[in-house]
Amino acid sequence: MLFSDDDDLSNVVTWSPGELIDASDDCGNGLAVVLLNRPILLHKEYFRSIWNSAKVRITVDGGTNRWVDFVKEHPGAEHDLKPPELVTGDFDSCTDESLSYVTRLNCRIIKTPDQNATDFTKSLKALHSTGHAAQIDRVLVLCESSGRLDQIMANINTLFLARTILPNASVFLRSSNSLSWLLPPGNHAIKIPARLVNEHIWCALVPIGARATCSTSGLRWNLDNRVMKFGSLVSTSNTYSGQDVQIRTDGAVLWSMGTTPKDM
Repeated sequence: MLFSDDDDLSNVVTWSPGELIDASDDCGNGLAVVLLNRPILLHKEYFRSIWNSAKVRITVDGGTNRWVDFVKEHPGAEHDLKPPELVTGDFDSCTDESLSYVTRLNCRIIKTPDQNATDFTKSLKALHSTGHAAQIDRVLVLCESSGRLDQIMANINTLFLARTILPNASVFLRSSNSLSWLLPPGNHAIKIPARLVNEHIWCALVPIGARATCSTSGLRWNLDNRVMKFGSLVSTSNTYSGQDVQIRTDGAVLWSMGTTPKDM
């Protein structure tokens, strides 16, 4: 057992990521989907399902190009795919053609020229300023975890900033092969889909920016009150011993989990 009798189990945060990994029918309840400027490598049916079921849909700067290109490249998508509610960014990457396209769809366009924050960060602020934050408790950000390392790190930084921008919503990064989010200090229980356990899919627990002392159960290689920090121990290339993973941490850590078989 990870949690002792002295722990306040009422404060355990339970995470059920399966509906965001496989786009279950009810996953859109309270969900905002944000599309960043990265190739849409997700399976077409997954993208269509998660996009259309969301309560709020947002394209960010060049992500608007990606959405428009997806619509034009897939027959029927123009009528099958719902338009974004919000189109944000400084628009240095968004083409005039894409802006004209979403303008014709009557999408709300919010230009955010501030260069002291990324377009991803500003899109979360737009969610708050437009009142959409009251409708959501989760934000699924569609991006890729390969390519420019600076942008990947900036996305992780926005996960930290999101806690003050949208304090009542959890923000997840979804790529074609992983799902990642921050675990704040405290006790956590993560419900792992059976197929990920059966296929020995990878997972990782990484301290970002500061050290964290962690204990875990349900992983193949567990931590027992171990200090993690860069320059010392980080828990990567791990996997599961069962469907119930428990984590206790005294600092914020990045939890990342693979969503596809390890040979893909």
